Amino acid sequence: MMIFKKKLVTSFAILAVLLPFCPGLNAQSKPKKPKYNVLFIISDDLRPELGACGVSGIKTPNIDKIATRGTRFDRAYAQYPVCNPSRSSFLTGRYPTETKVLNNNDYFRRIDPTSVTLPQFFKNNGYVTLRAGKIFHGGIDDQVSWTEGGEPTDPNITERGNPNFRPTRQANSDPAQAQAAGVNIADSGSDRIVVLEGDGESHGDYRSASRAIDYINRYKNSPFFLAVGLVKPHSAPTAPRKFFDLYDVNNIPLPIDFGTTPNALPGAPPISISPRNADLFIGRESTPELSREMKRAYWASTSFMDAQVGRVIM
Repeated sequence: MMIFKKKLVTSFAILAVLLPFCPGLNAQSKPKKPKYNVLFIISDDLRPELGACGVSGIKTPNIDKIATRGTRFDRAYAQYPVCNPSRSSFLTGRYPTETKVLNNNDYFRRIDPTSVTLPQFFKNNGYVTLRAGKIFHGGIDDQVSWTEGGEPTDPNITERGNPNFRPTRQANSDPAQAQAAGVNIADSGSDRIVVLEGDGESHGDYRSASRAIDYINRYKNSPFFLAVGLVKPHSAPTAPRKFFDLYDVNNIPLPIDFGTTPNALPGAPPISISPRNADLFIGRESTPELSREMKRAYWASTSFMDAQVGRVIM
């Protein structure tokens, strides 16, 4: 089992859990070296804020449990500070300068049709490969990599810039994110915090975990590579009320260098960071009170994601 922590603008946490698969043996057969099922879990925009990473106060019991039995990599960095290039990179094992994917619209296989992805490698070697949730960038899945769960690429995204293409709709650069939220992000409030009803059954991450559980039950007698892509805690911070209730906003810590607007680190060029707040506080100053509310929501969203990991591995 492995936990990777990745840093930079685009970050993911990856959990690879090896589960033994032992095909039936009779008395006359020779023991075979067992194959391992692989459960590959990605969480989008997860900072190294987990109990397993020494952060006190946050509640992530399921990932923490995996970490106690696995290997944690403290210096695993994002390959590129944009989502699609980074995902294309680690899923093909090639640098973004090699895949030539440097934005959120390019499909790596159109650039190099000979690419072999991680799930495709398992598929070529006798594994059932299964996808639930966001693995490749939203709208740019790699259908050939999957036995089940793959989707065709969305030409409204991948054909941007082609003067001969006539889009059928306005494309979202990451439709998986909007679908997972289950809400209209523009209508989710000025602070971009979303509170779900119940246990979050309407949310895409809950549904992805449910699909993964179904896959495990249906393919438990076959060697499988199962990839589960959870969108949260990617903005907007989203969780059912009970996960917000885990945290007292007055006890949420702020960084020692907290500021109301972004500033480049000492010695770094100003261009290294946007001069305006973005994503969570678009174009407006934050305050300590608003920032504690937002961080509480991020922690709640992380705990909600952790609960989905727990549902899959229990």
